Amino acid sequence: MKKTKFWVLGYFIAVFMTLFLFPTTSRVLGLAFIFSLIINTPAQFVSRKIPRGALSIVTGIALLSFMFFLIYRVVPITISGVKGLSLELDSLFNGGTFDKWLEKLPPFISEAIVDIVESASQWLSDAAIMIGQYVASNITSWITGVVLLIIAGFVVARKTNMIQKSVPVLFPGCDQDKVSSFFHSLYKDFQTYIGGQLIIALVVGTIIAIGSAILGIPNAIFLGLLAGITNFVPYLGVVVTSIPMIVLSFVSKGLWGVVGAIVLLVIANQMEIWFLSPKILSNRVKINWFIVLVSIIGFGELLGVFGVVFAVPILIFIKRYWMDFILSERSGSNWESTIETGIKKAKIRKEHHPEEPTGSQED
Repeated sequence: MKKTKFWVLGYFIAVFMTLFLFPTTSRVLGLAFIFSLIINTPAQFVSRKIPRGALSIVTGIALLSFMFFLIYRVVPITISGVKGLSLELDSLFNGGTFDKWLEKLPPFISEAIVDIVESASQWLSDAAIMIGQYVASNITSWITGVVLLIIAGFVVARKTNMIQKSVPVLFPGCDQDKVSSFFHSLYKDFQTYIGGQLIIALVVGTIIAIGSAILGIPNAIFLGLLAGITNFVPYLGVVVTSIPMIVLSFVSKGLWGVVGAIVLLVIANQMEIWFLSPKILSNRVKINWFIVLVSIIGFGELLGVFGVVFAVPILIFIKRYWMDFILSERSGSNWESTIETGIKKAKIRKEHHPEEPTGSQED
């Protein structure tokens, strides 16, 4: 048992270290595994008569087509919005309206506003150049990563039992049944987590779509779909959607439209951070919501956006490892946590010794 425990822990540490030693390859493969979980999800709800491999391929192709369609749509919508925004700003600054408004203000305030506007303009110009240079220098590796992600995702989706078949080779001299049971339970935990993430993505997308429609922002359904599909990465959906939403809201509704869009984005983001992700994920994966939240923030600091993606799966592994190899070794059963273990032991002791005095009574 101890040998099995150390082999599993060793593989986990080795995989975790690859996130730093080979960041691009290991992180893309990690995303590919999550992608495989997503495209395998519909297979859980259909009859076994339908070939699950074929269903996974169809689901994957449909999901990729949908994502590429959203990317294809978001670029022209954003460019059109930016053009409209530039025309609005040009008419504001060059049409005399802005200068007349500044003349009504005290000199020190108008000078401060002019300085802020000039600084903002310079910052935007520099930011645009930096973004262009960054994209140009990384576009090749991004394309390679996307191709690797897609291929690896389909391969992993078709080979879900690959590790269990390789247990005798990968874990020599270990308890083969224990290792197989561990990875089977772990995969089920990952599937449960992905199901919860699908619910969160659906709720966030619905909030953005309905809120945008109420505010009168164009392409409300598109914005909701964009927020939902990108929200498979925790908290990313609201961030990605914010750019086209703010641009479209300014062009269609002016400054107050931007204020409404920002309020909507903040509401959706805060609901996800403090309610949806912690509550839904903690209920499904049986981990305290505060631990989920702290883990997402902590791994986000450590690995950036990839840390946000991998935080809960890593937490799920730790929990499953603790249950199957630590608690079961000490108590002989897979209980959920050390706290619950203590509570259950106290209840059992009370049932067998109802009149046993407590420490305070003995004193």
